[in-house]
Amino acid sequence: MNLRSPVAMMCACAMLVCLAFLHLRWGEVPMDKFDWWDAVWGTGEPSSIHTTILWEVRMPRTFTAMAAGVLLGWLGMLLQTWFRNPLAGPGVLGITSGGSLGVALAVLAGLTVPTWVAASAGCLVVLVLIAAASKRFVSPVTTLVFGLMVSYAVGSAVTLLQASASVESLQSFIFWGMGTFGKSNMWQAGSLGALVLVCAIWIVRRSGWLDTWTLGEDMAQTMGVTPAQFQGELLLLSGVVVGWVTSLCGPLAFLGLATPHVHKFFSKARSHRAMMGGVAMWGAVLALLSDGVVRVTDAGGSHWPLNAVLALFGAPVVVAVLWKRTHDWS
Repeated sequence: MNLRSPVAMMCACAMLVCLAFLHLRWGEVPMDKFDWWDAVWGTGEPSSIHTTILWEVRMPRTFTAMAAGVLLGWLGMLLQTWFRNPLAGPGVLGITSGGSLGVALAVLAGLTVPTWVAASAGCLVVLVLIAAASKRFVSPVTTLVFGLMVSYAVGSAVTLLQASASVESLQSFIFWGMGTFGKSNMWQAGSLGALVLVCAIWIVRRSGWLDTWTLGEDMAQTMGVTPAQFQGELLLLSGVVVGWVTSLCGPLAFLGLATPHVHKFFSKARSHRAMMGGVAMWGAVLALLSDGVVRVTDAGGSHWPLNAVLALFGAPVVVAVLWKRTHDWS
Protein backbone atom coordinates (compact mmCIF):
# COMPACT_ATOMS: atom_id res chain seq x y z
CA MET A 1 0.00 0.00 0.00
CA ASN A 2 1.36 3.38 -1.01
CA LEU A 3 1.11 5.74 1.98
CA ARG A 4 3.05 8.56 0.41
CA SER A 5 0.03 10.17 -1.26
CA PRO A 6 -2.30 10.49 1.78
CA VAL A 7 0.57 11.58 4.04
CA ALA A 8 1.60 14.20 1.48
CA MET A 9 -1.98 15.44 1.21
CA MET A 10 -2.22 15.77 4.98
CA CYS A 11 1.07 17.68 5.06
CA ALA A 12 -0.06 19.95 2.22
CA CYS A 13 -3.37 20.61 4.00
CA ALA A 14 -1.56 21.44 7.24
CA MET A 15 0.86 23.73 5.39
CA LEU A 16 -2.05 25.49 3.66
CA VAL A 17 -3.87 26.14 6.93
CA CYS A 18 -0.71 27.37 8.66
CA LEU A 19 0.32 29.63 5.78
CA ALA A 20 -3.18 31.11 5.45
CA PHE A 21 -3.32 31.77 9.20
CA LEU A 22 0.12 33.43 9.15
CA HIS A 23 -0.93 35.61 6.20
CA LEU A 24 -3.95 36.82 8.15
CA ARG A 25 -2.22 37.10 11.49
CA TRP A 26 1.19 38.61 10.68
CA GLY A 27 1.98 41.95 9.07
CA GLU A 28 3.68 45.28 9.41
CA VAL A 29 0.89 46.55 11.66
CA PRO A 30 1.08 44.55 14.91
CA MET A 31 -2.06 42.93 16.30
CA ASP A 32 -2.23 40.86 19.43
CA LYS A 33 -4.48 37.81 19.43
CA PHE A 34 -7.37 39.69 21.02
CA ASP A 35 -7.25 42.56 18.48
CA TRP A 36 -7.08 40.05 15.63
CA TRP A 37 -9.97 37.99 16.98
CA ASP A 38 -12.15 41.06 17.47
CA ALA A 39 -11.34 42.24 13.92
CA VAL A 40 -12.28 38.84 12.46
CA TRP A 41 -15.59 38.37 14.26
CA GLY A 42 -16.50 41.96 15.11
CA THR A 43 -16.72 41.17 18.81
CA GLY A 44 -15.75 43.49 21.63
CA GLU A 45 -14.57 46.89 20.41
CA PRO A 46 -12.40 46.17 17.37
CA SER A 47 -10.11 48.92 16.15
CA SER A 48 -11.19 50.43 12.84
CA ILE A 49 -7.57 50.32 11.65
CA HIS A 50 -7.25 46.63 12.47
CA THR A 51 -10.57 45.82 10.84
CA THR A 52 -9.65 47.73 7.69
CA ILE A 53 -6.23 46.09 7.43
CA LEU A 54 -7.62 42.60 7.95
CA TRP A 55 -10.64 42.78 5.63
CA GLU A 56 -9.32 45.13 2.94
CA VAL A 57 -5.66 44.12 2.78
CA ARG A 58 -4.83 40.75 4.32
CA MET A 59 -8.02 38.82 3.48
CA PRO A 60 -8.08 39.78 -0.22
CA ARG A 61 -4.35 39.11 -0.57
CA THR A 62 -4.62 35.67 1.03
CA PHE A 63 -7.68 34.61 -0.96
CA THR A 64 -6.20 35.97 -4.20
CA ALA A 65 -2.97 34.02 -3.70
CA MET A 66 -4.85 30.80 -2.94
CA ALA A 67 -7.28 31.15 -5.84
CA ALA A 68 -4.54 32.12 -8.32
CA GLY A 69 -2.44 29.13 -7.20
CA VAL A 70 -5.37 26.77 -7.67
CA LEU A 71 -6.34 28.18 -11.08
CA LEU A 72 -2.83 28.23 -12.52
CA GLY A 73 -2.10 24.77 -11.13
CA TRP A 74 -5.20 23.37 -12.80
CA LEU A 75 -4.45 25.22 -16.00
CA GLY A 76 -0.93 23.81 -16.08
CA MET A 77 -2.38 20.32 -15.66
CA LEU A 78 -4.86 20.90 -18.50
CA LEU A 79 -2.29 22.34 -20.91
CA GLN A 80 0.21 19.57 -20.18
CA THR A 81 -2.54 17.07 -21.02
CA TRP A 82 -3.62 18.93 -24.15
CA PHE A 83 -0.11 19.20 -25.57
CA ARG A 84 0.98 15.88 -24.01
CA ASN A 85 4.07 17.78 -22.93
CA PRO A 86 5.20 18.03 -19.28
CA LEU A 87 6.84 21.40 -19.98
CA ALA A 88 3.63 23.04 -21.19
CA GLY A 89 2.29 25.91 -19.15
CA PRO A 90 0.84 29.41 -19.48
CA GLY A 91 4.27 31.05 -19.14
CA VAL A 92 6.51 28.68 -21.12
CA LEU A 93 4.22 28.53 -24.15
CA GLY A 94 3.86 32.30 -24.34
CA ILE A 95 0.25 32.48 -23.20
CA THR A 96 1.06 34.78 -20.31
CA SER A 97 3.09 36.95 -22.69
CA GLY A 98 -0.04 37.42 -24.76
CA GLY A 99 -1.80 38.71 -21.67
CA SER A 100 1.12 41.05 -21.02
CA LEU A 101 0.81 42.45 -24.53
CA GLY A 102 -2.89 43.04 -24.01
CA VAL A 103 -2.26 44.90 -20.77
CA ALA A 104 0.59 46.82 -22.40
CA LEU A 105 -1.78 47.99 -25.13
CA ALA A 106 -4.29 49.08 -22.49
CA VAL A 107 -1.80 50.74 -20.12
CA LEU A 108 1.01 51.97 -22.37
CA ALA A 109 -0.85 52.66 -25.62
CA GLY A 110 -3.85 54.17 -23.88
CA LEU A 111 -6.56 51.89 -25.29
CA THR A 112 -9.86 52.42 -23.51
CA VAL A 113 -10.26 48.74 -22.63
CA PRO A 114 -10.37 47.18 -19.14
CA THR A 115 -7.12 45.39 -18.33
CA TRP A 116 -8.81 42.04 -17.79
CA VAL A 117 -10.47 42.22 -21.21
CA ALA A 118 -7.18 43.16 -22.85
CA ALA A 119 -5.30 40.40 -21.01
CA SER A 120 -7.92 37.76 -21.89
CA ALA A 121 -7.90 38.81 -25.54
CA GLY A 122 -4.11 38.63 -25.71
CA CYS A 123 -4.08 35.19 -24.10
CA LEU A 124 -6.75 33.90 -26.49
CA VAL A 125 -4.85 35.14 -29.55
CA VAL A 126 -1.67 33.35 -28.48
CA LEU A 127 -3.59 30.19 -27.61
CA VAL A 128 -5.22 30.14 -31.04
CA LEU A 129 -1.81 30.54 -32.70
CA ILE A 130 -0.34 27.69 -30.67
CA ALA A 131 -3.36 25.46 -31.29
CA ALA A 132 -3.15 26.02 -35.04
CA ALA A 133 0.60 25.42 -35.07
CA SER A 134 0.40 22.27 -32.94
CA LYS A 135 -1.72 20.58 -35.65
CA ARG A 136 1.10 21.02 -38.18
CA PHE A 137 3.96 20.01 -35.90
CA VAL A 138 4.67 16.34 -35.27
CA SER A 139 6.93 16.77 -32.25
CA PRO A 140 5.68 18.38 -29.01
CA VAL A 141 9.14 19.90 -28.66
CA THR A 142 8.56 21.83 -31.89
CA THR A 143 5.30 23.18 -30.47
CA LEU A 144 7.16 24.23 -27.35
CA VAL A 145 9.81 26.03 -29.41
CA PHE A 146 7.06 27.74 -31.41
CA GLY A 147 5.50 28.96 -28.17
CA LEU A 148 8.84 30.33 -27.03
CA MET A 149 9.28 32.17 -30.35
CA VAL A 150 5.79 33.66 -29.97
CA SER A 151 6.76 34.74 -26.48
CA TYR A 152 9.91 36.45 -27.79
CA ALA A 153 7.94 38.20 -30.56
CA VAL A 154 5.32 39.40 -28.10
CA GLY A 155 8.07 40.55 -25.74
CA SER A 156 9.56 42.61 -28.55
CA ALA A 157 6.22 44.29 -29.18
CA VAL A 158 5.91 45.10 -25.47
CA THR A 159 9.41 46.58 -25.50
CA LEU A 160 8.50 48.84 -28.41
CA LEU A 161 5.43 50.05 -26.53
CA GLN A 162 7.56 50.71 -23.45
CA ALA A 163 10.03 52.78 -25.48
CA SER A 164 7.34 55.27 -26.47
CA ALA A 165 5.30 55.29 -23.26
CA SER A 166 5.06 58.04 -20.69
CA VAL A 167 6.98 57.79 -17.43
CA GLU A 168 3.85 57.29 -15.31
CA SER A 169 2.36 54.54 -17.47
CA LEU A 170 5.74 52.86 -17.87
CA GLN A 171 6.29 52.76 -14.12
CA SER A 172 2.80 51.35 -13.61
CA PHE A 173 3.36 48.62 -16.18
CA ILE A 174 6.79 47.65 -14.79
CA PHE A 175 5.45 47.26 -11.27
CA TRP A 176 2.52 45.26 -12.63
CA GLY A 177 4.96 42.97 -14.47
CA MET A 178 6.79 42.10 -11.24
CA GLY A 179 3.68 40.31 -10.02
CA THR A 180 1.80 40.72 -6.76
CA PHE A 181 -1.17 39.30 -4.89
CA GLY A 182 -1.59 42.46 -2.87
CA LYS A 183 -3.51 44.71 -5.28
CA SER A 184 -6.85 42.90 -5.23
CA ASN A 185 -9.92 43.83 -3.25
CA MET A 186 -12.47 41.41 -1.84
CA TRP A 187 -14.67 41.63 -4.95
CA GLN A 188 -11.77 40.68 -7.21
CA ALA A 189 -10.69 37.89 -4.86
CA GLY A 190 -14.27 36.63 -4.90
CA SER A 191 -14.32 36.68 -8.70
CA LEU A 192 -11.24 34.44 -8.69
CA GLY A 193 -13.10 32.13 -6.33
CA ALA A 194 -15.99 32.01 -8.79
CA LEU A 195 -13.53 31.10 -11.55
CA VAL A 196 -12.22 28.29 -9.35
CA LEU A 197 -15.77 26.92 -9.13
CA VAL A 198 -16.32 27.20 -12.90
CA CYS A 199 -12.99 25.54 -13.64
CA ALA A 200 -13.69 22.74 -11.16
CA ILE A 201 -17.09 22.01 -12.74
CA TRP A 202 -15.52 21.90 -16.21
CA ILE A 203 -12.73 19.54 -15.15
CA VAL A 204 -15.21 17.19 -13.46
CA ARG A 205 -17.46 17.18 -16.53
CA ARG A 206 -14.59 16.66 -18.97
CA SER A 207 -12.40 14.40 -16.84
CA GLY A 208 -13.24 11.45 -19.12
CA TRP A 209 -12.18 13.40 -22.19
CA LEU A 210 -9.00 14.59 -20.46
CA ASP A 211 -8.04 11.06 -19.43
CA THR A 212 -8.73 9.76 -22.92
CA TRP A 213 -6.77 12.58 -24.56
CA THR A 214 -3.56 11.32 -22.94
CA LEU A 215 -3.82 8.22 -25.18
CA GLY A 216 -3.55 10.33 -28.33
CA GLU A 217 -5.92 12.37 -30.46
CA ASP A 218 -6.88 9.51 -32.78
CA MET A 219 -7.63 7.15 -29.91
CA ALA A 220 -9.57 9.84 -28.09
CA GLN A 221 -11.70 10.52 -31.16
CA THR A 222 -12.58 6.84 -31.54
CA MET A 223 -13.64 6.80 -27.88
CA GLY A 224 -16.15 9.61 -28.30
CA VAL A 225 -14.11 12.79 -27.79
CA THR A 226 -14.96 15.65 -30.11
CA PRO A 227 -11.57 17.32 -30.68
CA ALA A 228 -12.91 20.63 -32.00
CA GLN A 229 -15.34 21.08 -29.10
CA PHE A 230 -12.77 19.94 -26.55
CA GLN A 231 -10.07 22.31 -27.77
CA GLY A 232 -12.53 25.17 -28.15
CA GLU A 233 -13.73 24.82 -24.56
CA LEU A 234 -10.16 24.53 -23.29
CA LEU A 235 -9.08 27.59 -25.27
CA LEU A 236 -11.93 29.67 -23.89
CA LEU A 237 -11.36 28.51 -20.32
CA SER A 238 -7.61 29.06 -20.52
CA GLY A 239 -7.94 32.50 -22.04
CA VAL A 240 -10.40 33.74 -19.42
CA VAL A 241 -8.49 32.24 -16.48
CA VAL A 242 -5.04 33.41 -17.53
CA GLY A 243 -6.38 36.77 -18.61
CA TRP A 244 -8.14 37.48 -15.32
CA VAL A 245 -5.29 36.19 -13.14
CA THR A 246 -2.74 38.10 -15.23
CA SER A 247 -4.71 41.35 -15.08
CA LEU A 248 -5.00 41.14 -11.27
CA CYS A 249 -1.66 39.62 -10.29
CA GLY A 250 0.67 40.27 -13.22
CA PRO A 251 2.33 37.67 -15.48
CA LEU A 252 3.03 35.00 -12.86
CA ALA A 253 5.84 32.67 -13.88
CA PHE A 254 6.37 28.95 -13.19
CA LEU A 255 3.36 28.50 -10.89
CA GLY A 256 1.20 26.76 -13.49
CA LEU A 257 4.12 24.77 -14.86
CA ALA A 258 5.57 23.50 -11.57
CA THR A 259 2.45 22.74 -9.51
CA PRO A 260 1.27 19.57 -11.36
CA HIS A 261 4.76 18.09 -11.11
CA VAL A 262 4.96 18.78 -7.39
CA HIS A 263 1.70 16.86 -6.98
CA LYS A 264 2.88 14.00 -9.20
CA PHE A 265 6.00 13.65 -7.07
CA PHE A 266 3.81 12.72 -4.09
CA SER A 267 0.97 10.90 -5.85
CA LYS A 268 0.77 8.17 -8.48
CA ALA A 269 -2.84 8.98 -9.43
CA ARG A 270 -3.11 10.07 -13.05
CA SER A 271 -6.87 10.47 -13.41
CA HIS A 272 -7.66 14.16 -13.74
CA ARG A 273 -10.55 13.94 -11.29
CA ALA A 274 -8.25 12.28 -8.76
CA MET A 275 -5.51 14.87 -9.38
CA MET A 276 -7.77 17.90 -8.94
CA GLY A 277 -7.60 18.11 -5.16
CA GLY A 278 -3.85 17.56 -4.89
CA VAL A 279 -2.97 20.03 -7.65
CA ALA A 280 -5.28 22.64 -6.11
CA MET A 281 -3.76 22.11 -2.67
CA TRP A 282 -0.15 22.39 -3.83
CA GLY A 283 -0.95 25.37 -6.06
CA ALA A 284 -2.37 27.28 -3.11
CA VAL A 285 0.56 26.24 -0.89
CA LEU A 286 3.19 27.34 -3.42
CA ALA A 287 1.40 30.66 -3.99
CA LEU A 288 1.11 31.42 -0.26
CA LEU A 289 4.68 30.29 0.39
CA SER A 290 6.04 32.53 -2.36
CA ASP A 291 3.96 35.47 -1.19
CA GLY A 292 5.14 34.84 2.35
CA VAL A 293 8.75 35.23 1.20
CA VAL A 294 7.78 38.47 -0.54
CA ARG A 295 6.15 39.82 2.62
CA VAL A 296 9.15 38.87 4.78
CA THR A 297 11.55 40.64 2.41
CA ASP A 298 9.25 43.67 2.28
CA ALA A 299 9.35 43.86 6.07
CA GLY A 300 13.16 43.67 5.92
CA GLY A 301 13.42 46.40 3.27
CA SER A 302 14.62 44.15 0.41
CA HIS A 303 11.35 44.12 -1.61
CA TRP A 304 11.75 40.91 -3.63
CA PRO A 305 9.37 40.74 -6.62
CA LEU A 306 6.87 37.89 -6.59
CA ASN A 307 7.97 36.61 -10.00
CA ALA A 308 11.57 36.34 -8.80
CA VAL A 309 10.49 34.21 -5.83
CA LEU A 310 8.28 32.02 -8.04
CA ALA A 311 11.25 31.45 -10.34
CA LEU A 312 13.40 30.38 -7.37
CA PHE A 313 10.81 27.73 -6.50
CA GLY A 314 9.76 26.77 -10.04
CA ALA A 315 13.05 26.58 -11.93
CA PRO A 316 14.39 23.58 -9.92
CA VAL A 317 11.14 21.72 -10.67
CA VAL A 318 11.61 22.28 -14.42
CA VAL A 319 15.23 21.12 -14.20
CA ALA A 320 14.10 18.00 -12.31
CA VAL A 321 11.51 17.21 -15.01
CA LEU A 322 14.10 17.61 -17.77
CA TRP A 323 16.57 15.45 -15.84
CA LYS A 324 13.99 12.71 -15.33
CA ARG A 325 12.94 12.69 -18.98
CA THR A 326 16.56 12.53 -20.11
CA HIS A 327 17.20 9.65 -17.69
CA ASP A 328 14.07 7.79 -18.88
CA TRP A 329 14.99 8.21 -22.56
CA SER A 330 18.53 7.00 -21.93
